[in-house]
Amino acid sequence: MQSLRCSPSHKLCRSTTRPSVQLRAAAQPRSRTVLCLAAVRTATEAHLQLATAKLPAAADVNRFAESMYQWAATMTQSGANFPFVLPIQVDKIQSPPGFQMSLLRRGKNGGFGSAGDIVGTVEDAPGVGKVLMIRFYEGPTAQDSRITPPPTDPEERLEVVLKSMPDVDTLMATMPRAIRAAVAVSTP
Repeated sequence: MQSLRCSPSHKLCRSTTRPSVQLRAAAQPRSRTVLCLAAVRTATEAHLQLATAKLPAAADVNRFAESMYQWAATMTQSGANFPFVLPIQVDKIQSPPGFQMSLLRRGKNGGFGSAGDIVGTVEDAPGVGKVLMIRFYEGPTAQDSRITPPPTDPEERLEVVLKSMPDVDTLMATMPRAIRAAVAVSTP
């Protein structure tokens, strides 16, 4: 891996679309999967850039993305090691390859919904090659428990949502090691 940047001064960005997420239905055996459509982000939706990592040219992108998904999925099962404040749901993104970690909160309707999403995708960067992009998006239940009106500025709004989720710092602190391990697995 040639470079890894985790920026504490988050940069407001515009998103690319995320096509579909592959989920396993709870009652089905592991070998069968159900393909469902994820909430597609529009090109105008604001997000915060949390980190980027340039991948080596020889890295197998699909193996890298699978390894990162496995890291994200095990974070939901590591309660003894990482006592998260919010429940976490992890989904695999097929194209571009990657993962989505949704931090869940109880919504106004009584069910759980995403308060914020950490999305990691492997993308082509012009003149650079393959890059892992880690972005943070506001979820539909992020503002459900607010007493005061949310900020109108998109960057301020995302910063407020991000600061209300202490689990993001824990997840981002473990990510550089996970990226290095995924590069080691995906490089011949």
